[in-house]
Amino acid sequence: MNPSDNQLDNVVLKKILRQLKFLNFVVGLFGIVTIAGLIIGGVALYQVISVANNSLHKLNSFQDQTKQSLNLQQQLCNNKDAKGFLQSQTSICN
Repeated sequence: MNPSDNQLDNVVLKKILRQLKFLNFVVGLFGIVTIAGLIIGGVALYQVISVANNSLHKLNSFQDQTKQSLNLQQQLCNNKDAKGFLQSQTSICN
């Protein structure tokens, strides 16, 4: 083996090491970006689910309040004057 072959091997070895270091950096950076993206996506998904859940509770509460305020039969039967009239004329409050 002559000395120029040894120098050539060293040059090739340094080139390969440089490429491996770059590849290692790129893979590490990709991993970090992927993990950060998953964390951000998870937090965003949690926020969306939380907002949707709160909206659902507000809608259900609004629906219950609307049912109570629009229950005309209950309001009329709870009114003394209207209840007496309705009992004498109809069977709504019986």
